[in-house]
Amino acid sequence: MIGKVRWLTGAVALPATVLGGAVLTVLAWRQRLPAALPGRSGAAHGSTVTVEQLSTLLLGVPAAVWLAGLAGFVLAGRAPASRAHAIRTAILVAVVTIVVAPATSLLVILHAALDAPTAAQAAAPSPAVMGVLVPMVTLAGACAAFLLAGRHTPAGRATGAPAPDAPRLPLRGQEKVSWQERRVIRAVDLGVAALTLTGAAMTAALVLTVGPAGWAGAAVVVAAVVLLPMRSYRLAIDERAVTVALGPISREVAVGSVRRADAVDVPADRWLLNGALHGAGAGMLLLPGPALALRLADGTDFLVSCRDAPTAAGLINSLRDQAA
Repeated sequence: MIGKVRWLTGAVALPATVLGGAVLTVLAWRQRLPAALPGRSGAAHGSTVTVEQLSTLLLGVPAAVWLAGLAGFVLAGRAPASRAHAIRTAILVAVVTIVVAPATSLLVILHAALDAPTAAQAAAPSPAVMGVLVPMVTLAGACAAFLLAGRHTPAGRATGAPAPDAPRLPLRGQEKVSWQERRVIRAVDLGVAALTLTGAAMTAALVLTVGPAGWAGAAVVVAAVVLLPMRSYRLAIDERAVTVALGPISREVAVGSVRRADAVDVPADRWLLNGALHGAGAGMLLLPGPALALRLADGTDFLVSCRDAPTAAGLINSLRDQAA
């Protein structure tokens, strides 16, 4: 029940609130706006766009994408449960992002033109606001959608113990155990450092040359800050679930939904094409190399990077023996 409420909140309530709020705001501002706004060529060249045209474009297209996303939600139900969750998560984040970005941009553009008598006198929105505020609001909406989707991957319940040839670890009785692996992704550290230095230099150069509008270059630094949490990778196993997390992005697979676990070595081609060949939600692979392969109750496989995959696989199979 809680899962359905979360999906409905993210797929229906959140986009509807953003679009509805934008529509109501535009209607409330209508008497304070000029009949037209400067077009891309500027009012001096006679190029203008009406508020209705701009609103139709920046709200109508996201509304159409939202309706298409709802259709995708329904169709995703035909996929295996674990894949359906991943597909719906991707649809939810994409729809919310596509809805929030144009709606926020529209409000910023119209706010700058408030109380202007004519299109020629309408002010242009600040590049700093467009370059920093709009991406930040859009990112906040995407994060909210991702959190609403949840991290649990439903795959049904596996029956019986894993096959006799599955690797195992010796566990005593109903012994409770936990195991985890952590690592820091150095490539992300390098990328964050490069973006931070580039963004700082770009912002300083733009502020000196074009004035306050140059602060829009700070968006690169914001991107670096957003990327920073992605430097941490964690794989944890206990008697309840297998949890894998890349920064704030995490997936949780119930141990009871795992038919068997194996240690595998993922070649470079499968690492690159795993998602494309096996569908959304097929795993979380950082690099080619050792990985933990989970065969789920719905018949799908879930691959995660793991340096000590034999130990992890043996522990999961032994936990499944206890449950069976």
